[in-house]
Formats: sequence, C-alpha cells, structure tokens
Amino acid sequence: MVRRKGIIFLVITLLVMGMAVPAFADTEVIVNEVSIDAKMMEVKAKAAAVQQEQLPEPKINRDKALEIAKKALIDLFGMSVEDKKYNFTIENRKDWSNPDLYVWQLNWNYNDAAEYVYAYVMLDAMTGDILEISKDGGSYTEPQTKLTTITKEEAKEKAEAFIGKVVPGLLDQTVFNDTGDDYYRKMYGGSYPVYYYFNYIRLYNGIKYDNNYINIGIDGASGEIRNFNYRWDELKDIPSKDGIITMEQATKTLKDNTIMELIYLPIRDQYKYESVPKSVKLAYRSSYSFANMLDAKTGKMIGWNGKEQEQSIKSASITEKQMNDILSKAKPVVKKEEEITKERAQELAQKVLSDEIEGTVKINNINYIEGDGYWEAAGRKAWNIDFTVEKKVEAQDANTKEAMMPLMNGRIMIDALTEEVLAFNYWDYYDKAYGQSFEPAMTWEEAYGKAIEMVAKYHPDKINQIKTDQIYYKYTEYVDGKEIPPMEYYFNFIRKVNGVLYEENSINVSFNNRTGKLMNFTSRWQDDVNFPAAEKALSADEAKNVLLQYNAMELAYTRFNNSNDYMNPQYETKLIYRLFPKKPQFNMYMLMDAVTGKPIDYNGKEIPDYDLGNFDTALKDHWVERSAKLLAQQGIVEPGTFKPDEAITKMDAVKMLVKARGMDYYYPMEKAESADQVSFSDVREDSDDYRYIQTAIRYGIIDNKEGSFNGDATLTREQLAVMMVKTLRYDTLANAKNIFTLDFKDQSKISADLKGYVAICKGLELIREEKGNNFRPKDKATMAETADMVYKSMAFMNR
Repeated sequence: MVRRKGIIFLVITLLVMGMAVPAFADTEVIVNEVSIDAKMMEVKAKAAAVQQEQLPEPKINRDKALEIAKKALIDLFGMSVEDKKYNFTIENRKDWSNPDLYVWQLNWNYNDAAEYVYAYVMLDAMTGDILEISKDGGSYTEPQTKLTTITKEEAKEKAEAFIGKVVPGLLDQTVFNDTGDDYYRKMYGGSYPVYYYFNYIRLYNGIKYDNNYINIGIDGASGEIRNFNYRWDELKDIPSKDGIITMEQATKTLKDNTIMELIYLPIRDQYKYESVPKSVKLAYRSSYSFANMLDAKTGKMIGWNGKEQEQSIKSASITEKQMNDILSKAKPVVKKEEEITKERAQELAQKVLSDEIEGTVKINNINYIEGDGYWEAAGRKAWNIDFTVEKKVEAQDANTKEAMMPLMNGRIMIDALTEEVLAFNYWDYYDKAYGQSFEPAMTWEEAYGKAIEMVAKYHPDKINQIKTDQIYYKYTEYVDGKEIPPMEYYFNFIRKVNGVLYEENSINVSFNNRTGKLMNFTSRWQDDVNFPAAEKALSADEAKNVLLQYNAMELAYTRFNNSNDYMNPQYETKLIYRLFPKKPQFNMYMLMDAVTGKPIDYNGKEIPDYDLGNFDTALKDHWVERSAKLLAQQGIVEPGTFKPDEAITKMDAVKMLVKARGMDYYYPMEKAESADQVSFSDVREDSDDYRYIQTAIRYGIIDNKEGSFNGDATLTREQLAVMMVKTLRYDTLANAKNIFTLDFKDQSKISADLKGYVAICKGLELIREEKGNNFRPKDKATMAETADMVYKSMAFMNR
C-alpha cells in the first residue's frame, strides 16, 4: 500500500561559500561525565517547559478544543473518533508558521495489519476556529486502484464547496493560484491516481497577500477531501499604492540586477538516476545573489527577509598569485595501471587521520568499491575505510571524573588508482544540544582560509579549476533571546570548465565551529566528460530577454519578519514587485538551452510551450472528454499532442499503454545481456522512445523482432485490441480456440487469429458500443478510441 501524505517543508537555504585567513590551534571539548543523549533530553525538556510557560492561557480550554475537533471531523468527514482503538495526542503551542498565533493540535491514529486511519485537527486556541483538518486511511489487504475517478474541474468544484462550508465568504476574497503541479503531473505523471492540490491566495485591494491563503487536497481516486488548511489575519498597517514605482521601472531594475548564469547541465535518463551523466548541455539560469524582488516604494532590490542585499553578505576569494603558488607546489596526478593494495590504502588513510583527528583512532573496515554505490566515487575505483575515535574529555568540575566518549566515527575514501582523497567524513557529535550558546572556534573568514588550505593539501592541481570565490549569507539565530553561532561552516567549490560552472563536480569542505576541526571533505570529479564550447551560447542580455518572454512583473503584499528571534517576530508588510510566470510551466528560475533559448527541464528536455486550456477546448463536448482528461491528469495522455479524432500511431499507443501499466524507473534497461534489448533496426538508444519500447517488450505489449518497428504507422482497431489484451496479460486466453463468440454484424471482417483479442475487449466492456453494432476491425483506431479503452482497462491492471 502506498500512502500519500501532504508534507510542508519550511526550507531556509543557507549558502556558505567564502574568504581567506590562516588556520588556528585546536580546541579542547569539556563536558560532564554524563551521556550526550541524556544531556540533549534534559535541554529539550527545559526548552519545552520554557516555551510552555510563555504561552498565554487559551480562551478555548482542552475539553472545549476536543469537543470542537470531534464535531468538525463528523460534520466535514463523517468520521467518528470515539472508538478507543485510536491513539490520541493533544498539544497547546505556538503556530509554527506564525508564532503570534496560539493553537491546539489534536491527532488520532490507528494502525494494524489490515488498515491504517489518521485524523488531525488544528484550531485557534483563542477563537476555536478550525485552521487545519485532515484525514487519511486505507487497507493493506486490498489492491490499490490505478483509476483517477474525478477530473480537475470536478475536484475543484468539490474543494470550493468544502471551503465555503468551513470558512464561508473567504473564497470570494482570493484568487486561484495555478502552482504548475498540474502541468508537470501531465508531463511526468504515471499510473497512480492524482492527488489534487488547490491553493488560493488572499486578495487585498486587488493585490495578492501571500501570507494569507487557503489550501485543500483531494484524493483523485476516492474523490474525498483529505486535507484543508488556511491562515487569515486581521490586516493592519498595510501600505497603500501611493508613491510606488511603475511596472516599467520595476522591470528595468530587476532586469539590470538579474545575473544570467551559464552552466553545464548534466544530461541523464529521465526515468532513472545515473550517477555519471552521459553528456552535458550548455544552459542558462537566472541568479539574484540574495535579492530577487523589489520594494515597490523604494525601488530597491530586497531578499527573503525584506532587507537589501549588502546588509547580510560577506564574500571572499583568493588572488591569482595565491592560486599560482598552490599550483606550483602541486604534484602531477598519476593514474596507476593497477589498483593500490589494501595495505597502501590504510597507510594513506592513517596519514589523513593523524593530520585531522585528535584522539585514539581505530580502523574498523576497509572495503574495495567500484561503481555507483557511493556518490564521491561514482565512475571511479576506490578504497572505503571506516573508523571510530575515542576521545578523552576532562571533568567540568570536581564532582565528575574524566570520561571516555567513543561516540565519534567517520570514513575516508581513497582513489585506488590515483591515491587521491575522495572523501573524509568525521561525524564528531556535539557536546551540547542544539540551541545552546557556545564560543565559536573561528570566524567565517578564518574557516574560508582553512578550506583553501584543505584544497591545497589534498587536491592542489584543481585549485584553478574551481570557483574559489564564495559568498556567505550571515544568518543570525536566537534561542531564548541568546544568539546562537553557526554550528558548522560549509564551502562548496564548484568545478569550472571554459569559465562555465559544472555543479555536478565540486570540492566540498566543512568545519565544526565548536572545535575548529575538519568535519567533511569530499571531491566528486569525473574525467572524460565532453563539454561543448561556450562560444555557442547566447549572450547574457539575450538570455535575460528570453526570461522576460516567459515571465512578467506582478505587484504583491508580502509580510517580512524584522527580528532574528523567530519565536518573537516583528512583522512588517511591504508592497513588492516580483517576476511571475505567464504560464505555470515556466518561472523566474527556469533553465533555458543556452544555444536555442528554449526553456528546458532538469533532464535537458525542452518544455513544450502550450496552454493546457487548448487541450480542454479541443475536448469540449467530445464523447471522450472525461476519460481523456482523467488520463491527462495522470500523465498518460499528452495534452500537447492529443487530437481525439486523428488516427493513433503505434508509438503513441505504446506510450499510453506503458504509462498506464506504470513505468518502472529502477528496472535496468541497458544491459547487453538483457532479454529486453531492443532488436528493432529503426529504434535508436538515444531516442526518447527507446525506453518505452523496452518497457513494452518487457510487459509483453509488443514482440521484440528483427526488422523495423515502424512507430509512425497507424493502428487498426483490431491491432489496438491485441495490444490492449497483451497489456492486461490475457493474451494466452485470447489464443484459445473455439471458446469465443462475437455478435458484431461485421465480425467476419475480423482476422481469424485476432477474434479472441476482440472478444476479450468486448467482454470487459472496453469497446465503446456504436450504432449498427459494427466493430470496423480494419478502420484506423483514433486517439479518442485508444484513450477510452486505456482508461477502462486500468480497472483491471492491478488484478
């Protein structure tokens, strides 16, 4: 059973890249003779108690909250949680998305060998309003359906009716936000039912107010509401539109501050991850170096915290002389004919350990590795060495004794042909729980200097092949009013080829800011990659113009927190300008082919520039409208190419059937000894169709034969019936003799050896009834007929 649960991730991305200063002396860690786990539990308990003390007395008490939540589950979901089988929890806390809000959170869950049930309610602890409610459940013993049973339009209508019941009147004050998930689901969807997600953003004075919204999710298989949440503030101190800069001024300012970054994009099979990409492509992407929107009042560029760029950034690099000094001391990397021995690998590892580790080191395992099992060693041969460290820790006071802490462990990876250090990871557990203040061992600038030292020490020959300039976005965090220094400094030195970034390869370095010691050093570097010439790329200005072809400026209200203490926020709402996609499949961070200027995805494939509304228009009032839309929602029908009354080609039918059965992303498709190796002479391995044909062969949908596949040839209706039956794995039955009868008036025109296939399709009611009761076996099958049969057949595919 596959469980689908909505997950909201709050992601604050801290880029750590930066400046040069020398290393410094080691720091000694001092703790009591108490286990780290015990100390962490104690700190967490104290922090929870402190937070609980700060909470005001809720106007809705516990019993009233429970009563409201139970009634809401019955009224909205028809679900009673009175059964004692449910595990129940209740908590009064600050709202994570808005610490000014106090909430009750209630959870019920039940799980056994046959089924699982889950319910969740969050309500405002001061008003009793339902802020969030969700339920999920299912059976482990019944097969999961492949069918999406409601269209997006039907789901949206149901969603809006639910919203009107929970928060009447609010929907009229919102605008539907097309998140683009609909488009990408249709491009990359599969055989499982759709989970519809609808997002509505509040409008104030006709302008979006991002921080107020209504979200709702619907199970496309059952048609049931699964989750709902909203936030709605009393709007205060909202700035007026008076005195804001014009749209034209905003567009020019943002364009002037947009950096079009040229990169080499690794190209992989879109259906499976390949650690070593087959090729690379020149691509552009937009970058804003922190500030990516404009304050509409001042016309200044601002970032996610509402502040201007220069207020929170440090940067650093090394000089050309420093680079040349490092290069002059580098010894040539020589690739040996044979792999080094285990003993030699251990000798090299011991040298690294003696330089970077304090304490007694014990090597546990040494393994030879080859292939894609490890990220750093992909495409290489290496030795992987695991170790642990025993470190003495002095007593903190006279009442405690010196302790041994065998808690630290790590690994080293040595290239078996070049003796280079590919990885050093030292998981030195912190002596204090997160959130406790400490004296930092170094500044960011000092850490940068040490990072350059590490590159010079272990990979000096690559110093002129990496981006040494780094940027540090200073992030100040407060816990209980105390500033917490960063626990780790991290540097990412990206490979540069022809002056173009290739992020697939990099050298990464990080330091423990409590001890000042190296925590991680990894080098991922692949040789023999064919990089296209950068001279073929569009200019940066041309790339900016392409970006603005697909995106436009929009005005919006956004709330910013002016305090670094996120449990005690100080909010300010600003009018901002930002880029907004003209079509949901594009956005301000989209990739584009640097040569053609066409938008591409992260597989390097061009994103079709079509409007999904055209697909809906083409299907309006057509007899296949509902089935085709349902298949399109799952990505089984391609909206950009689907023309219902046109004849379907063999290749398009194969794609549709394979997607309906389910594309197996992890199946090894390219081994020479594979029985699925394609024999067709007109199907190239580098074509987009290759994997579909391989999968169709494995599923038995088509036979693997010498000669041509002829994917552009159209199918007859009886040929389509054969493929449908093979997809359902009933072909053995179809070949049985003298057991099938057909009542089509033109049954005599059906090929004798195909009558069983047609009969099974009719028996399963896959064939649409027509006036005159004719099958028309030799007529060309249309896209509409194929889609209709595929949708109906999916009810049988999980049996």
